[in-house]
Amino acid sequence: MMLIIITGILSAAFAYVFNKIILKYSHDKGLILWIPLLEEGAKTIFAFLLKGNIVGTHFVFGCVEGIYDIINSSKKIGKWAAVASILSHSFFGMITCLTYLKTNTIILSIIVSWIFHSGWNWYVVKKM
Repeated sequence: MMLIIITGILSAAFAYVFNKIILKYSHDKGLILWIPLLEEGAKTIFAFLLKGNIVGTHFVFGCVEGIYDIINSSKKIGKWAAVASILSHSFFGMITCLTYLKTNTIILSIIVSWIFHSGWNWYVVKKM
C-alpha cells in the first residue's frame, strides 16, 4: 500500500513541475497532447520501475490532482473536478494495466492510455 502512495505522489510531483512548463509554451495544445503523454508516462513508468501497482498509482495520482483541484478552484467546480480527476485517472490506469496484461509492452500501454487521456482533455477543453 505504501508503495502505491509513493509512486502516485512521485508521479504527480513530477507531472506538476513539467505540466507548468508545457502550459507556459503550449496552452491548449499542450493540455490536449503533451500533458496527457507526460502524465501517462510518469504514472506508468514510476509504477513499473518501482514495481508498484499501475492502477493504484494512477488512482493516487488522481487523488493528488483532485486535492489540487479543490484547493485551486471554486467550491462548486473544485469538488466536481476532484471527482473527475480521481475517476478519469483510475480509468486510464485500468486501460494501461489491461493493455500491459494483453501485450506485455509498457510503451504500448502508455500510448493507449495517452490516446484516451488526450481525448478526455480535448472534450473538457472544448466544453469550457
